[in-house]
This record gives sequence, C-alpha cells and structure tokens, in this order.
Amino acid sequence: MSVSKDDAQSALHDVEATERRSRTLFGYGLASPYLLLWGALWIVAGAADALSTANPGIVWGAVDIFGLLATAWLIVRHARRCGQRSERIHLLRYVGSAAALAAFVGLTLLVFAPISGGKVLMFFTLLVATVYAIVGCWVGLRYAAVGIALAGVAIGVFVLAPAYLSSIVPFAGGAALILGGVWMRRA
Repeated sequence: MSVSKDDAQSALHDVEATERRSRTLFGYGLASPYLLLWGALWIVAGAADALSTANPGIVWGAVDIFGLLATAWLIVRHARRCGQRSERIHLLRYVGSAAALAAFVGLTLLVFAPISGGKVLMFFTLLVATVYAIVGCWVGLRYAAVGIALAGVAIGVFVLAPAYLSSIVPFAGGAALILGGVWMRRA
C-alpha cells in the first residue's frame, strides 16, 4: 500500500502540531514552580508588610533575595531535567532575559527615584504582568492569561480602592500567580 503525497504531508503536519503542543505543555510544567514560588513570596511579603509598616522596603528586599536564591536553585534543577543542549540554551536565554530585565528595573528605579511605595508596587506588578503577557505571545497563551489577570487585579485595585493598594495587590497578585502555577501544572 502506498501513501499519497497529501497523506504524508498531513501526517507530518500532525506530528509537528503534536510536537509543538508537547513542548508548550513541558514549558508550562517547568514554569509552574516559579509561579507558585513567587506567588507565595508576594503573599508573605504583603503579610509582613501589613504587620510591620515601618520598613516595607526591607521586608520586600529580604523576600526578593530569598526568591532569587530559590529561583536560581530551580533553574539549576530544571537545567538538569533538560536533556537536550537546545533546551538548556533555551533556559539560559530566559536567565539572560531575566538579568537584562533586572538591570532595566534597577536603572529605572535609579532614574525615577524617589518614588512612593504604592507606585513601586504598581511598577513591579505591571512589569511582571507585561513579561508574562509577552512570554505568552511567544510560548503559550496560559502565560498571557496569567499576565492579563495580574494586570487586571492591580489596575482594578489602583482605580477602585487606591487606599488599599499595598494591602490587596500583594495578596491578589500572589493568588493570581499561585492559581496560574496550579493551572500550568495541570496542563
């Protein structure tokens, strides 16, 4: 029995589509722990900030340092899971992108200093939301959905309840990241 050219092309197309879907789902599985980690850290920092309003920058700084160390550990762990060289290079591109983004944030805050806590919180929240939305355009729509949800929550609080910004956004944003992480894990 011979296979027609159209049947062969259709079969190859199906294989390519399945491979893309598999890669996307694998990426969701890799992203899930980061979302869960940072969602929990936002909630912890928000709770600590709410309990001790004297130095919120110190609390967030300590939580961020812990989060960056935990993120580095996850990156090393995931690099070991990525068997192919191309997957490790892809992971390193994310690390390089994160380093460029961290430099951008640091320099932006330096240029615009001093700014209030609420504006810093909104800047970081919208920046994270934008990064997820951009990643979603390239990697998988679930990232974009997380970014849109995070931005929607932050803007909603900013417009409707600005006095409660520092109380609501860390918890709602953290919950959005955790729910996104659970959603990606179940993909």
